[in-house]
Parts: sequence; C-alpha cells; structure tokens
Amino acid sequence: MLRIGLVGAGHFARNHIEALARFADRAQVVAYARQDADKGFPEAEAAGAKRLRADELIGSPEVDAVFVCTPNNLHRQYAEAALRAGKHVFCEKPLALTAGDADAVLAAAAASDGLLMVGHLARHIPAYATVAGLLDGGRLGPPVAAYANRMHCGGGGRSWRMDAEVGGGVVFDLLIHDLDLLNWYLGPPESVVARGRLHVQGGYDYVAATFAYADGKIALAEGGFVFRPPAGLRATTRIVCERGHVEVNTHDTEHPIRVFEEGRPEQTIAVKLDNLLVDGLAAEFEEFLDAVGGAPERRLRPEDARLAVACAEAVVQAARSGGEVGIS
Repeated sequence: MLRIGLVGAGHFARNHIEALARFADRAQVVAYARQDADKGFPEAEAAGAKRLRADELIGSPEVDAVFVCTPNNLHRQYAEAALRAGKHVFCEKPLALTAGDADAVLAAAAASDGLLMVGHLARHIPAYATVAGLLDGGRLGPPVAAYANRMHCGGGGRSWRMDAEVGGGVVFDLLIHDLDLLNWYLGPPESVVARGRLHVQGGYDYVAATFAYADGKIALAEGGFVFRPPAGLRATTRIVCERGHVEVNTHDTEHPIRVFEEGRPEQTIAVKLDNLLVDGLAAEFEEFLDAVGGAPERRLRPEDARLAVACAEAVVQAARSGGEVGIS
C-alpha cells in the first residue's frame, strides 16, 4: 500500500482524492498540507488524511509518495524537497516555470531513490492518445504541419494563474497541454516566434506561437483565457501528414476525431468525452503506481515534461522580445 501525502488543497487536489479512491487496494492518502491555516481539506480528511505542515509531510516516515498540487511557482520547491527526502513524487504540470528549475528537479530525481512523474493529463485523454496511435501506425505518413488551439473562460478577473511569477499565465497553465502534445506528435522544436496579450497581473492571457523544426515541420499553437461564459473550454488539434490529416475537436461530442486519408472516405472516430478530468487523472495514477512497482514509464516521462517547460518559457520570451527564440 503506497501512502500518499498531498501538498496543496485546491480544486485539482480534490480531483486527485476522487481519482485515487479508485485505487483503494493500492494507495491511501494519509496526509495533506495547505498554506491557509484557517481552512481544512474535508475531502482529504474524509479519506483519513491528517493535516501536517509541508515540511512535516515531506519528512514523515509515514509518507511514501508526495503529490504536488500547489500553484505552479511552488512545484520545484516541493518536488525537489520530496525527492531529496527519498519520496516518490507525482507533480502536477508544469514541472516548473523555467527550464533551469525543471533541470534542478530532474537532477534531484536522478540523485534520489524516488520516482518522479509529471501530470501532463492530455496524454491520457482518449482523443489525444488515439491520435498518437494513429500517427505511430503510419497510415497518414510523417507529420509535416500542425495546429493546436485551446481557449477557455477566465480572462478579465484576477487569479494566481495570471500572475507571471506564480501561475505563469495562459502559456504555463493552459497552453502547455498543447505544447506537450505537439512535442509528443512532432518531436522537439528548434525555435519559436510569438505574440501575445498581457493580463494586468503580468502573465499573458492570450498568445499565438509558431514553432519551427529541424526537418522543416511547422506548428502553430494558440491559447487564451479570453472566452466568456457559456463558452467553457474549447480545444482543436490538427496534424497534417504527407498522406492526409487528423482533426480533434473535444467539444464535438458526436465526431470528436476526423481522419482524412488520401483516396479514402472521411473517417470519424468516437471516443469517451465525459468525466475526462477524473478519468485522465486515474489513468495517470495507474501509470505512476505501476512505475513505483517497477514497471517502465509509458507516457509520462520527466524529460518530456522538462521539454514542455522549455517550450513554454521560449514562447513567453519570444512574445516579450518580438524575436525568434531558440529552444534547448
């Protein structure tokens, strides 16, 4: 039985509690930590977890694994400390807000007996996993271009997500899903140019970026917290290959995946679209628990999480400078 301590007690941590309940025979939440001294965490307490300070939780011999669900700027601090304490770590995306900080966490993982895994949820969403399998199968040929768009409500108000130093704005908090997917589908890009709109808190609430690749591929990524209710979340992905293309529209409940293969009729693929958050978390946690037990990583590799951070950092630098920024 893996004994888990949660650092952070926001809405995503509550989803962690719900998803972890599916693994009652393999894992148990035994502790939690949160910054607000006036608030508890009823969902964690109902699962049997006790409240500790973050440093107590990380150092506790009763905790085997630390799940980091804090605001983005604290991910390095707690993930690195937990790894140095010999704990396994599941860290929510992004791994950090700079590539340098991500490298520090990876170095701590390399020096630790603990396992590091980063929650890039989109890799466990059925629609995006289906696209990866289709591309791996080769029926459409190699990718040559791609487009990813992820837009959500939430712009206009104040939030830690829009603080450039805390959440990193839309690039680190929302669009990073698509940056990671593009890396999964196309490989690492060489450089990026970008333009964006700054929120009053210093982070971008809208950005459009164009990535260039060593072999001539091009990808466009657009993200924003600029929609208004009732729009909700709307995401579109298109991967163009030499012999056709595949499209994903997660808001199209009837035909979320469309495949256009040269010389063949259009194909639609139905995949599960409801309860994606908790289902995706559960799939991530299954991979994490298997890896703790000795199984190889499947989709959630720390070096991929580091690349997503490097891409996000480069997008912000390119938007601020107005020039092309290399990615390494």
